[in-house]
Amino acid sequence: MVGLRPIVEMMTWNFSILAMDQIINGAAKMFYMSGGQMKIPIVFRGPGGAAHQLGAQHSQSLESWYCHVPGLKVVAPSTPYDAKGLLKSAIRDDDPMIFFEGETLYSSKGEVPDGEYLVPIGVADIKREGRDVTIVAWSKMVAVTMKAADVLASQGISCEIIDPRTLRPLDEAPIVRSVRKTNRCVVVEEGWPHSGLGAQVAYIIHRDAFGDLDAPVTRVSGADVPMPYAKNLEHLAMPSPERVIEAVRQVLYLD
Repeated sequence: MVGLRPIVEMMTWNFSILAMDQIINGAAKMFYMSGGQMKIPIVFRGPGGAAHQLGAQHSQSLESWYCHVPGLKVVAPSTPYDAKGLLKSAIRDDDPMIFFEGETLYSSKGEVPDGEYLVPIGVADIKREGRDVTIVAWSKMVAVTMKAADVLASQGISCEIIDPRTLRPLDEAPIVRSVRKTNRCVVVEEGWPHSGLGAQVAYIIHRDAFGDLDAPVTRVSGADVPMPYAKNLEHLAMPSPERVIEAVRQVLYLD
């Protein structure tokens, strides 16, 4: 058993709810409770979030649940390049890793090097540079914000998109630097708004860059309801480029 680094695949993260005792009371706490004698190099990975009419029990974004737990590291890549590089880094890490793969991202395409490479845990990425407003998004929401940014660019509005990639530990410095440059911020997340990660990001910005803000931080999230099955209602419950555009225009006091 020495040297093994197990990878546990969830059919979806919705089913991890049944295994939360082992993950939270076992894997997350063993290093602490053993006084640092027992490392837990294990990766829990699988698809998360909505994936087109899977209903309320199979469409949940649970990132904030696992980010709440000390002892876990939480990763949510948005591109093929990041997914491969972060997964390799997660396997090499000595702490238990929660690896969220946006289910509808499996069909996305992007450049991936042939050779070996790693994307470091805990390092954010600037997916798009801009000057007027900062948008913080991760996983599937990066693609949503990129579409919104393209439309806004045609209107003369320049968006900077920050992808944390790792949600715990969260790379706070690039977010704060960006907000100090743009003076405005919109946080986009697929999960529910109450106690969501967007609230944590907003707190960090207000704590470290309050004097730089020209408008309150605005959040775009999933609707605060169980996910509807009906296709039209599911679309309304999810963050969309249109909702991101509306939020950006609000923080710019254009609407």
